[in-house]
Amino acid sequence: MLTLVGTYPPIRCGIATFNRDLREALLREGVPSQVAVVAHPEEVALPFPQEVVRVVAKEDREGYRALARLLRGPVILQHEYGLYGGKWGDYVLDLLEAQGPKLVVLHTLLQAPPPGLGEADLRYMQGLLRAMAERAQAFVALHPEGEGLLRALGVRIPVAHIPHGVPDLPRPPKEALKRALGLEGAFLLFTYGLLGPGKGLEFALKVLARVLPHNPRVRYLVAGRLHPNLERHEGRRYLERVREMAEALGVGEAFLLREGYLSEEELYRLAGAADLFLLPYPNLEQVSSGTLSYALALGKAVLSTPFRHARAALAAGRGVLLPLEEEAWAQAVLALAESPERLREMEERAYAYARDFTWPRVARAYRRLLEEVADVRPRVA
Repeated sequence: MLTLVGTYPPIRCGIATFNRDLREALLREGVPSQVAVVAHPEEVALPFPQEVVRVVAKEDREGYRALARLLRGPVILQHEYGLYGGKWGDYVLDLLEAQGPKLVVLHTLLQAPPPGLGEADLRYMQGLLRAMAERAQAFVALHPEGEGLLRALGVRIPVAHIPHGVPDLPRPPKEALKRALGLEGAFLLFTYGLLGPGKGLEFALKVLARVLPHNPRVRYLVAGRLHPNLERHEGRRYLERVREMAEALGVGEAFLLREGYLSEEELYRLAGAADLFLLPYPNLEQVSSGTLSYALALGKAVLSTPFRHARAALAAGRGVLLPLEEEAWAQAVLALAESPERLREMEERAYAYARDFTWPRVARAYRRLLEEVADVRPRVA
């Protein structure tokens, strides 16, 4: 049987959600699977569903080796640096010693060091990627430029571009959802996900301070839970700093923080009320963003930094790309708040674009790749 490897609910992170959605979509395509989870020590005892057949503690290297010995059939492994144990997650190489055919889904591809890291880190990460290629049968790149980036690093195994899947959702009733939140008449900016410095919240608050004197209708809603790795290291101090910054900038009343886990229904209600998604991400190397994919799935206008995924997804008038310059972002927000027709055009283009990578279509692409690489055939009822 096919095994999906990575994180999985009830762990709350983007890759866990991705793995769950992929499994459910593949099942509808006639491809059942089981799941093997790598988890932080405090997550090992969580009540995982019955499809989870093995849980390995992140730094338990012998656990990786034991799991590799157990895996006999095909594997789809989710990869993100630091998801697995060891230096930058290099224990993943132990998992890739499993005997069956292995597909590796690359959630990050780096050409330059991300913020806070140096050239030595980049070289190690790229070397790890090449070592993974020696043990896998194929890579899945979530970005259309992925194959070119991998070939430039010397990767020679097959590379398939399969975009990040999105739920096939109806367009949300934006104004009704605003009224339900008590925000009727507001121009609502929105950011969601795992909250930490990589979200660019501090920058967005500075933009909000420039916007409000010209348009006091603007509100900024941030939703999601504190990134668990950040919470492990410093508790909740990051969120306290963000709130203090909002007050110091004089935008405390316009800044709305909904902190905590969001159910799918609540996320739809909050995101659906938004006029404009803000993605002020400082890491321009990011090749995949579940938040951006979800914004497109709902047909939302997006203002973003030009990180890799955004450059591809927001082309052709589907969004606005700007570097991290406060005044430029403030002027863009003000212009869009006064341009409902332009906003509507962006929304329609985003929604139409996202129809090409709903989960049913993405699952069919994975099924075809499994047939080619691992000779996995769908079961017929």
